[in-house]
Amino acid sequence: MKRRLCLDYTLPTGRLRPHFEALAQGRALAARCADCARVAFPPALTCAACGGSGIDWVPLAGSAKVLHRTDTPGAAFALAAFDGAAGAALVRLADAAAAGRRGQLVPPKDNDAGLWLALEEAEDDDDSTG
Repeated sequence: MKRRLCLDYTLPTGRLRPHFEALAQGRALAARCADCARVAFPPALTCAACGGSGIDWVPLAGSAKVLHRTDTPGAAFALAAFDGAAGAALVRLADAAAAGRRGQLVPPKDNDAGLWLALEEAEDDDDSTG
């Protein structure tokens, strides 16, 4: 049985507005806890390490390591850890045919929401770091 589900929703940005505005431009802003200095991407309003609620915005270079990849007939997605921050984020791969374990954040295609990652060419398939 096949069913199609379409959702229209509004994501309230609130205190995370700078993060979402940066993503629309292909830039990454992480949250640094004002109490313990932990840097998290994607950002959270409450620190996972100490529970602090004050945050400062920290720009990241936007480079990331692919931890896991999933390919579908129409797109490819990955769980990626961004350099300089704790945490991992689900990203859509800008080119589903590209292979590689590292990538760079890019602006969303055709105003599609979300994180988009362009993969760099694979340098060596014998990477023992995972």
